[in-house]
Amino acid sequence: MRKVFKYSLVVLLAAVTLSSCGKYNKVLNKGTGSERYNMANTLYKEGSFEKAIRLYELIMPEYATKPQAEVITFRLADANYNVEDYTTAVYYYEKFIRSYPKSTEIENAQYRIAESYFQLSPKYSVTQTDTKRALEAFQNFIDKNPDSDKIAEANKRVDELNLKLEKKAFEIAKQYFKIGNYKSAIVAFDNVILDYLGTSYKEEAMFYKFKSAFELGINSVSHKKEDRIKEALKAYTRYKKAFPSSEYLKEANGLYEKLIKENQPKQEQNS
Repeated sequence: MRKVFKYSLVVLLAAVTLSSCGKYNKVLNKGTGSERYNMANTLYKEGSFEKAIRLYELIMPEYATKPQAEVITFRLADANYNVEDYTTAVYYYEKFIRSYPKSTEIENAQYRIAESYFQLSPKYSVTQTDTKRALEAFQNFIDKNPDSDKIAEANKRVDELNLKLEKKAFEIAKQYFKIGNYKSAIVAFDNVILDYLGTSYKEEAMFYKFKSAFELGINSVSHKKEDRIKEALKAYTRYKKAFPSSEYLKEANGLYEKLIKENQPKQEQNS
C-alpha cells in the first residue's frame, strides 16, 4: 500500500511539473506581454530566477516607457545577482540607479553593486581590477548611506578588500627581492608601508626593505657602495626601532655587522 502511495505521489508531482513547464513554455513562446509580465513576477517570487530572467528580458522593450519598467529593471538585476551572474547584475543595477534615482530600492541597488564586485574580486595573485571597483563601490555606498543598517557589513567588506590589495602589493615587492631587483624591491616595500598604514605586513616589509638595501649596498660598484651602505644602515635602524623584538632581528643583526665591517676604512680593515 505504501509503495502504491509513493508511486502515485511521484506520478502526481511529475504531472504537475510537466504542466508547469508546459504553461511556462507556452507563455514564453506565444504569451502576451501581460501574461509574460505576470508569470515573470510569480517565478521571481518563487525563486525561479533563470526562468524569470528570460521573461523579463523578452518584455523589457515593450514596457520600456511604462511604469512596470522600474520593477522589471530592478528584478532583472536582482535575479541575475541571485543566479550569481554578477557582471550582468551590475549592468542592470547601474541602469536602475540611472533610470530611477528616487526609487526606494536605490540603497539596495548600490549595496548589491558593491557586493557583486566583491564576489567578482579574484584571489590576490591576479589582477585586482574588480577588487578596486568593489572598494570604490562600497565607499560610495557608505558615503551615500551613512545611516544604513548595512554599514557595518560594508566596512567589513572594505577591510577584506584592503587586506587583499595589501597582500598583492607585498607579494609584488617580495618577488622583486627574490629575482634580485633590489632597487624596485625597496620602492615596492616602501609603497606597502606608506599606502597601507597599519598594515599587518609592516614588520616583514621593513625587514625585507633592509635586506634589499643590504644586498644593493654590498654588491654595488665601488663609487656607489659607501652611500648605499649608509642607506642600508638607516633602513636597519628604522626597522630595529619599530620592531625591537622582531622574529627577524637575529638575521638582521648579522647583516648589520657585515655592513659595519664593509663600511670601515680600508686601513682599519688591514690593521
